[in-house]
Amino acid sequence: MLLPAAGCGKKGPPLAPLRHVPDRVSGLSCRQKGKQVLLTGLLPDKNQDGEPVAEIQEVRIFRADRGGPAEGPGSAGRSAQRAVLRQFSREAGRIATLSGEALEKAVSGRQLTFVDPDPLPGAVPEKGQVLAYAMAVVDSGKHPSPLSSLVTIRVLPPPLPPSNLRSEVSEKRIRLRWEPPAAEGKEETALYNLYRAEAPGAFPERPRNEKPLPQPFFEDEDFIFGRTYHYVARSVIAEKTSARESEDSLPIQVTPADVYPPAVPTGLAVSAESGVIKLYWFPNSESDLGGYRIYRSGREGEGFEAIGSAGPAESTYTDGTALPGVKYYYVVTAADQNVPPNESARSEVHGDRLPPVRPPAGQEPPAGP
Repeated sequence: MLLPAAGCGKKGPPLAPLRHVPDRVSGLSCRQKGKQVLLTGLLPDKNQDGEPVAEIQEVRIFRADRGGPAEGPGSAGRSAQRAVLRQFSREAGRIATLSGEALEKAVSGRQLTFVDPDPLPGAVPEKGQVLAYAMAVVDSGKHPSPLSSLVTIRVLPPPLPPSNLRSEVSEKRIRLRWEPPAAEGKEETALYNLYRAEAPGAFPERPRNEKPLPQPFFEDEDFIFGRTYHYVARSVIAEKTSARESEDSLPIQVTPADVYPPAVPTGLAVSAESGVIKLYWFPNSESDLGGYRIYRSGREGEGFEAIGSAGPAESTYTDGTALPGVKYYYVVTAADQNVPPNESARSEVHGDRLPPVRPPAGQEPPAGP
């Protein structure tokens, strides 16, 4: 029986009924890192009949040696695609089965990442070798999904990694620099990717840079003082449809220390008011500001001692211990939240005095001769 095709008046072949099995892995892609091939794909969240998928218990990865150009069946017609998949099913071997703890480590959200560690044992041919990959999942009911679409890659000799990776830490950034790999007599222009992890060897799939870097340095501005970071750099050869990375450079470990004090407070003004001396200054703007420290001396240029503090949201201080008739000099510093705090240099010196206390009428001391 012929059924009408959706959206038109033409008739087509009968449609296969949807099955209560997991849908295909989607978005399969791959890239080369050293001699390895990194595969990523999105695990299904529904069955083919639209119902939520049962828990995925197993992911199977298949590989075949295509031998020819690195072109998948995506642009071909459906019949050609089915023919390619049938041929792949006959030729491919299962190279890995992920389950249990190995599956948990490979999945983030719905995205699965798999590393084919040695797809071409021995030396990689100079002209490369084309490989094809596909995935399938098995749910908790032991229902296997159909095979995913194929993804192909030409594995070529990888570029050499960068060398002499090093860092320079400043208040706002960690600057990473490295040396380009030694020339191999080829005209390929190397770009670079920079990776960061918070545990040795646990580098993510995505580099810190949004696009491959044309220059051998990178400034990492998103970091926390006191936290340890691990970095590696890789060379990248960009081609028309893909890119291949080198192995990792030698890693370095960076633990940026906060040794940078806040800016010196500005705008200090000192005023004797209603029996006390008040200090005013412009607030600092540092995000890690811990507060202010107030110092006082009876001499303008020396002898300052701490007499109090103010919080980070304050920009005034009242000295209620000043004695009448004595001129006092003041400076203010800013401190951050580090332990121990980093303290700024002193502000400008300003002073004032409370008026002397006059004795009650009739009790004035006798005038001199």
